[in-house]
Amino acid sequence: MDFPEEEEPFPFSDPVYLKAAALDPAFSLLWIDHHVQASNETKAAVTQQVKEMILHDAEKWAPQVDEPETQEEGGLFAAYSKRQRKDVGSTPALQLSHYLHIAEGQNALLFWAMNMNTLSALYPIASRVLAVPATSAPVERVFSHGGIILRPHRAQTTDRLLANLVFCKCNAA
Repeated sequence: MDFPEEEEPFPFSDPVYLKAAALDPAFSLLWIDHHVQASNETKAAVTQQVKEMILHDAEKWAPQVDEPETQEEGGLFAAYSKRQRKDVGSTPALQLSHYLHIAEGQNALLFWAMNMNTLSALYPIASRVLAVPATSAPVERVFSHGGIILRPHRAQTTDRLLANLVFCKCNAA
């Protein structure tokens, strides 16, 4: 069945969902093999595309290594210079490969808390994409409180006052 291009995109077609599923150790990339009903070539292409999206983000969020500082000539320690060690085995691609081998159905919070240093290139991406709420219920509650507060007798309420009242209502203990 073909869908017209002007319709809404399929649910979960956003790359954030794909990265979140891949970086959740409970799923990793196993969901592609078990739940994608397509040919093996298509599954391999989807797997490669998800890996490339994660690696692209890892390179974008990777910390920059500073250049060694130059020392003044003639000082007591002029022959020594500060160098930052960079682990050769810590490239984002190697970390992703290591992650895919060790991720086996663990709790995402515990897994990333224990591996945040060893998978330092993937950790910022995982903490970003796994923070996306899986439901819109909290936002719906805020709109509901806004509707309760803004009744016809309060139609002249300013935006700022309404925002402050909703904030107080939603953040009250």
